[in-house]
Amino acid sequence: MRFLVSALIGCALVLTGARVAGAACGDRPGDPAAVAATRAAADAGCDCATAARHGAYVDCAAGVANEAVRTGQLRRACRAAVVRCAARSTCGRPGAVACCFEPGGAPSGVLKCGIRSSSAECTPFPDRSACVSERPSCCDACTGGTCTPVTTSTTLPRAVCTDDAACGDGNPCTEDRCVEGRCQHVCLCVGPAGRPTCCPGPAATCPRPAWYYTCGDPVCGGHRDHPGVPPCGPGQTPGTACSPEGKTCDPGSFCNELLLCATSNPREYGRCPISRARFKEDIRYLGPEEVRRLHDELMKFPLATFRYKGEVCREHLGFIIEDVEPSLSVDAPDDMVDLYGYTTMTVAALQAQARELAALRREVAGLKRDLARRRAR
Repeated sequence: MRFLVSALIGCALVLTGARVAGAACGDRPGDPAAVAATRAAADAGCDCATAARHGAYVDCAAGVANEAVRTGQLRRACRAAVVRCAARSTCGRPGAVACCFEPGGAPSGVLKCGIRSSSAECTPFPDRSACVSERPSCCDACTGGTCTPVTTSTTLPRAVCTDDAACGDGNPCTEDRCVEGRCQHVCLCVGPAGRPTCCPGPAATCPRPAWYYTCGDPVCGGHRDHPGVPPCGPGQTPGTACSPEGKTCDPGSFCNELLLCATSNPREYGRCPISRARFKEDIRYLGPEEVRRLHDELMKFPLATFRYKGEVCREHLGFIIEDVEPSLSVDAPDDMVDLYGYTTMTVAALQAQARELAALRREVAGLKRDLARRRAR
């Protein structure tokens, strides 16, 4: 016990010392103003509306942040905050929008932001709201400015009901239900892309909701809890009928798939990292020069140890997104590493090194032959 107490005290002292030695961005009074000023300078010097590519815009914003650090206008610890706001933006992404939505499982009124390819992709969860922000970056899209509410025929977010009859809206393309005191209007048909779309016709001719597995983790690492998602019951198995559409349950999968009540398989149409060619298009194989470029990019990744905020004495190993973006190894809108892309980059690095080793072996073999001939003479 004495050893455990001493270890915890030592760990606390290490963490305290680290905070004193290098305060995180936001720990000092002038940090928010410095970040805002640097972001304003980036907006002025890197035109969001005319950016040709998203990566080029992020590079430009990173250059402005670097200059602000060099001149002492921004602390180095706050550089990442500026670059992160540029990465989580619509700049250089024609048609994209910053979507503010209430996530499922969270208390009503809590907003999360995500960059969507178009306003049509900004759709609310059942019984939740969503809006399209006028601001380009998720850093402030949901906290100010105008946010245009998204209307959907699948849900009436705040309608209170006691039975299905109270939810009738006169739309023949929806099935009107009362679920836990809220009206839901489920589309009876599915469009060619697998998404619900209201269309005339009897319900019997349209797909009916059934349980499907969601994608799960790209790399299976064991089951973890999903807050707000109940465990699946005995009758909730893949392929069986379900209601209402959009409902989820947790089957306890090792790869963290959920079961989703839907009218089409969410794993189809290339929406998961499936490697069969029939799920893909625009397939183009990389040449030696492109493989070498990925190798060189990966070799420049600065590796780091770190702790997540709120964790005590648990150290992680990896890289920081802001240090490497834009990169195919990064899912910037969700602040995540794209494990599929990152793993493929490591394969490219191995292939480049294998070619280099093969060339060296041929060169050594040639030198050995020359040396043997000279000795023979």
